[in-house]
Amino acid sequence: MGIIKIGALQPAAIPVPSEYRWGHDGYKPDFDAIMEKCVLPQAQVTFDLLEQAGKRGLDMVTTCEDLSISSAYIMDTTSANIFPQVVRTVLPILEERLSGIAKKYSMHIVACYFKCYGRDIYNIASVFDDRGEIIGEYRKAHLPSNERFQTTPGDSIHTISTQFGPIGIMICYDMMFPSMAEALSLQGAEIVFHPTFGYGWYDSIGEATLRTRANDGSFFLITAKDYRYNIAGKSSIIDPWGHVMVDAGFTPNVVISAEIDLSKPKMHPDWFIHTGITGQANLRLRHESERRPELYGDVCNKAKYELKIPAPGAEQEAFLEKYIKGVYRW
Repeated sequence: MGIIKIGALQPAAIPVPSEYRWGHDGYKPDFDAIMEKCVLPQAQVTFDLLEQAGKRGLDMVTTCEDLSISSAYIMDTTSANIFPQVVRTVLPILEERLSGIAKKYSMHIVACYFKCYGRDIYNIASVFDDRGEIIGEYRKAHLPSNERFQTTPGDSIHTISTQFGPIGIMICYDMMFPSMAEALSLQGAEIVFHPTFGYGWYDSIGEATLRTRANDGSFFLITAKDYRYNIAGKSSIIDPWGHVMVDAGFTPNVVISAEIDLSKPKMHPDWFIHTGITGQANLRLRHESERRPELYGDVCNKAKYELKIPAPGAEQEAFLEKYIKGVYRW
């Protein structure tokens, strides 16, 4: 595949009245009001940006994570819990609108939202092709503690076949695990999309993490980050050398884009000493051939520890009390 126009969104968070924000004093779990004033308006911000992307003739674009901000209610496991109802209600609305926009502009869309399968809820990214059809899905494998309240982790790291070649997806916290990026690289992903709310373990290390993953994996990395005050926006497109091609900075409600050339592999020049020694200028191929997987056993060992997530009842109430008092920041 040759040159394609690729992009990422950076949507702003809409203002939400405090009575409809879980964890705030006076919170009202009014489902209809939350859908009307919070969930659907937030989704509309992304739909508007996707329309902009389509009008600019992009071939492929990614939303940020959880485009309808349903996760704002994910930690409420009390009797008032509306998170599952929000997910089930907004899902068909999201997929119908996303499909329509993809088809309207003959544009591929990587869209991130929550989706129910039976009793399980997953944080997923669906790939809509230029006909508006879902051609693949990835379920977030690495869940931060807040998502474990009501979300099931995915159990597969895989690429998705598109007309542009195999693509990979890493959702938010997935990016903190180098092994996942390497697995996608070894599966042949030339582009990895990263819909996210987070930006590294802390903001100033975020760009370094993204550049390192792109360089180590020899793929283009397309990050779509929501814009929030005092939390890094910086949606970006990074090339396989780890160079930032375009960066949204801290500007709200923008679409960033760049032309990328998939016909040019990541190559060292002929005069580079290792090219002369090995006869292999392609860095992805040289990296794969020089790996020592027999030495990496610790990477595949099971986790040594398990985190205890607050359960419904007294533990949940104690957590919420501290959250409201500002002991925990979110």
